[in-house]
Amino acid sequence: MAQMRNHNRDYISDFFGFMKKATTSVQTVDTIRERLETEGFTGLEMNGPWTLDPSGKYYLTPYPSMLVGFSIASVRSAPKGVKIIAAHTDSPGFRIKPEPEVNSEGMLTLNVERYGGPILNTWFDRPLSIAGRIAVKSDKVLKPEVIHLDLQRPVLIIPNLAIHMNREVNKGVEIKVQKDMQPLLTRLIEGEVRENYLLDLIAREAGVDREDILDMDLSVYCSEEGMLVGSKEEFISCPRIDDLSMVYAAMQALTESQHKDGINMVAFMDNEEIGSATRQGADSVMLSNIVQKILMEVAGAEQQSIHQKMSFFVISADGAHALHPNYSEKSDITNKPVMNKGMAIKVSCNRSYASEVETIAAFQQLCDKAGVKYQKFVNHSDHPGGTTLGPLLSKYMPVHVVDAGVPMLAMHSARELMGKQDFLDSIRIFRTFFQLEE
Repeated sequence: MAQMRNHNRDYISDFFGFMKKATTSVQTVDTIRERLETEGFTGLEMNGPWTLDPSGKYYLTPYPSMLVGFSIASVRSAPKGVKIIAAHTDSPGFRIKPEPEVNSEGMLTLNVERYGGPILNTWFDRPLSIAGRIAVKSDKVLKPEVIHLDLQRPVLIIPNLAIHMNREVNKGVEIKVQKDMQPLLTRLIEGEVRENYLLDLIAREAGVDREDILDMDLSVYCSEEGMLVGSKEEFISCPRIDDLSMVYAAMQALTESQHKDGINMVAFMDNEEIGSATRQGADSVMLSNIVQKILMEVAGAEQQSIHQKMSFFVISADGAHALHPNYSEKSDITNKPVMNKGMAIKVSCNRSYASEVETIAAFQQLCDKAGVKYQKFVNHSDHPGGTTLGPLLSKYMPVHVVDAGVPMLAMHSARELMGKQDFLDSIRIFRTFFQLEE
């Protein structure tokens, strides 16, 4: 038992280290790629030749914010089944606009655009940083050099307006992104350059000349680190739990699992928070194309039939809403997951989740085999929720899908909250899933 507790502490500590580096979808993919390479995974190019070996472990990044990793069984044969865990790499927040600098009496703020649906007031008075990609000049006109960078230090903050100037703030005041959410970057001193300050900062960080920067795709992120909270340290408070907790759990399960049959795969997609309708999102043929190429290489078949695809099982892993003790009326009256009481299976007759009776039952048996608890989540009938990856994945691949995830509070806040035991159980469930022999 002591050894298990120590192992659990290792997971928590490692998760916090992972989250410190996984700051945007691009940096998340870079971090996963480093982990997979450390674990012996070989990188593939989507358009290049593949030679896949039994017991081989591979990954590919078709786009900078999307990664697919997979391992092949130790015995060379046509795969009897393919097991996939899908999650998304993006989180709600803010992107920095072009020409972003706003100078007010030497107080330099940045013009930003909302990405997805963040809870705006949670971003006030927090240390914030900048990460993403920049494109710089190259010898090839249509192929500029792209540099990934992360400042990894708090350079921004969005200060609240003092209550003396905003007396109604505690009664609820509408927040305007254009005016209220401009993060403060610096106070310019006498003689300091007043134009292109951010560009100069980014150029120094990237080690390039300012004049060579053609464009920037940079995001603002909460730079606070994760921590355990609660009187028994039973909860995890951290930025970007939705959905990087499931990304981490799936990554760990893939690297730790051994299997004698079939293919194990993780698919980490981008842009779920804005509808997934991008080439790197779930509402795209990319994952289906990757799966087809893997099957052709492994099974030597030119085309896989629909019947053969139906041997697939996909866990669409995304956070679920837990019961909030102060707002219990917002939960369904009979299906209201509580943190640390098990993973939540997400159910919707309107198909905002892809779970159906067979896949729900299968996931319940999977949890039983893993020795962990599970719960069911259904939206309150008068408060329809959002959707996730599951229905989109089944749109392009007619496969068995279940939507499930850790129950959490403060979803889309700058800091979110989940149960420590649920998080640890998710790793155990995913590992059991990948090690199943049917």
